[in-house]
Amino acid sequence: MKWIVVAVIALVLAVGTCAADDVTDAIAQAQSAYTSEDYKEASTQLQTALVGVNQKLIELLIAKMPSPPPGWTAEDPEGLDSTAFGLGFFASLVVERTYYSPSGSSIDFVIAANSPMIATFRMFITNPMLASMGGQSGMKKVSVCGYDAIEQFKDESAMHILAGNATLISLSGESPADADDIRTLASGTDCQGIVAIVE
Repeated sequence: MKWIVVAVIALVLAVGTCAADDVTDAIAQAQSAYTSEDYKEASTQLQTALVGVNQKLIELLIAKMPSPPPGWTAEDPEGLDSTAFGLGFFASLVVERTYYSPSGSSIDFVIAANSPMIATFRMFITNPMLASMGGQSGMKKVSVCGYDAIEQFKDESAMHILAGNATLISLSGESPADADDIRTLASGTDCQGIVAIVE
């Protein structure tokens, strides 16, 4: 249990928390409860601290989402700590924002941190047979912002960037005609900066 306390403290320091706040208070209470062998309370306080740390990570990810290109507009970004809702099977942290291009395209931009889905996409890139099958359905391997990515512009309108070891950055539109707008938005994305926050 003690290593979990240390890990949470390290996460707090990593996101730049300097002053006392709810997270550091929860960590202190968890450490006190653990010392007193009140493991239930220690667990509760650690979970409280982790939720707070994840919220700070979400805020950092939101700040890294690309600004709308000239002539574009965008909705306010939203973030979700999916583990707090039992949805960690998709990703631990999810940030989403919808952009609107001058051509009328609506592009959904999603960052999924620690997403198991990235392993599925990697199979198409590393397995020649699967890659060949993917080509028949319009899947194509490309390089975007320094990482491997998969484009799907035949029957779908999507790009999936396999950033880092477990960060999936996905952009999707409403029709294959949105391909150029998706590529424009992807080209303005700081993928390395996003990965540095969560990996």
